[in-house]
Amino acid sequence: MFRRILLMTTLALTGAPLAPAQETPPPLPTPSVTTASCPDYPQVTCTSTDALASTDALQLAADTRDGLGSLLKLGPTWRFAVHIHILTPDDPLTAKIDREASAVFSQGTTMKLEAVVPVDDPNVREFIQRQYVIALLWEKFFANTKSFDKHTRLDVVPFWLTEGLREWLNEDPDRNRESIVRRAVQNQTAPTLEEVTNWRELSSDRLLGLWQQAFSYYLVDSLTEEGDRRTDFQQWLEGFSGPATSQAQLHFPTETAWQKELTDAPDRSHDLVYTWAQTSSALTSRETITFATGKNAPVQTCTLDTVASMSRSPALLEAVQERIFVLTALELRAHPSWHPILETYRSALTALLHGEGQSKQLFDEAKRLRTAETAHHQKILDYINWFEVTRDYPGDSSLFRSYFSTAKEMERVQADPAHPNPIRANLLKIESEL
Repeated sequence: MFRRILLMTTLALTGAPLAPAQETPPPLPTPSVTTASCPDYPQVTCTSTDALASTDALQLAADTRDGLGSLLKLGPTWRFAVHIHILTPDDPLTAKIDREASAVFSQGTTMKLEAVVPVDDPNVREFIQRQYVIALLWEKFFANTKSFDKHTRLDVVPFWLTEGLREWLNEDPDRNRESIVRRAVQNQTAPTLEEVTNWRELSSDRLLGLWQQAFSYYLVDSLTEEGDRRTDFQQWLEGFSGPATSQAQLHFPTETAWQKELTDAPDRSHDLVYTWAQTSSALTSRETITFATGKNAPVQTCTLDTVASMSRSPALLEAVQERIFVLTALELRAHPSWHPILETYRSALTALLHGEGQSKQLFDEAKRLRTAETAHHQKILDYINWFEVTRDYPGDSSLFRSYFSTAKEMERVQADPAHPNPIRANLLKIESEL
């Protein structure tokens, strides 16, 4: 009895646990900040604790150079080094820097671009790609420059060119660029060529920044169109690295050409779906087929509706093949109402190409569908016009102002018994005949 009491007293005094104590878990290891280089272009490196973000940034470098390589006529190596530091919450540098920033360091015969950006920055991809585009443009503008110091004029690279090329590389699925440019052109508020070429930096205001990006894109898009324009653009770029920089301006568009580009550019933009009227106009401009049967033979012309009656010469069949490609590209961007018509025309051309007998019937069917669609669309427009005229529409729309004037005039004449009503009489006569 005494021994049991003594044992209990001893346990109470020593505080011996009645249950096994839980061990404190060891602290999680701090992610290491690692630096990786682009496999294809080791001059581009990225530092981050986020391995996936680093991999994406390095892949973006390869994609950017691949996308601009042929356009800018770049060599196989990355001349100016670019280092991107993607900041994460567990990165020690985050305590000192919490926003995107970039700096340039001269290194004798070359330069290095250093940039930092938080991983959660909503524009992280845009910011990183901008650094790559800048470095690639340096290769063109400083092609013959052998040394760099604090007196090097980096602003020789225009802002609109950097931002325009970056936008040119990327799709715009929401078609924000088209909306901005179209509204500006309609409202006569589009910037002049001088305004665009004098922009120096991207505005911190989101809406103004989108405005700058849209018009920078359209200027680049007009300059880089395949053919003679692209050749002029490349000569313009090369002129900056030559002895006479002023000669580069000989290949630059005029203000008149720029304003025309703004009007036409939305029709060339990526992933743009045409309106009904735009599709109709595009088909009209693409339905004419021209070909010549020989080197000195006269050029012959026909349309989609008359091509089936032409003699099936090799020159005609080659022109038909080319027209199939043209209509296929148009169908990808056409208004949905025009898809059956374009598909029927393509089927008719394919049947004609292979000498199948049903080509004439398919051309007739395409023509019938086209006529019916045009008539149906006109009925819709007539109804909209009638609705706008006969309803008390709030506001004053310039588009239907003439309709309102006509409706008001009709009401005034009808309410005045002292005056005849020629407008109403004419309408009743037309209705009775129909």
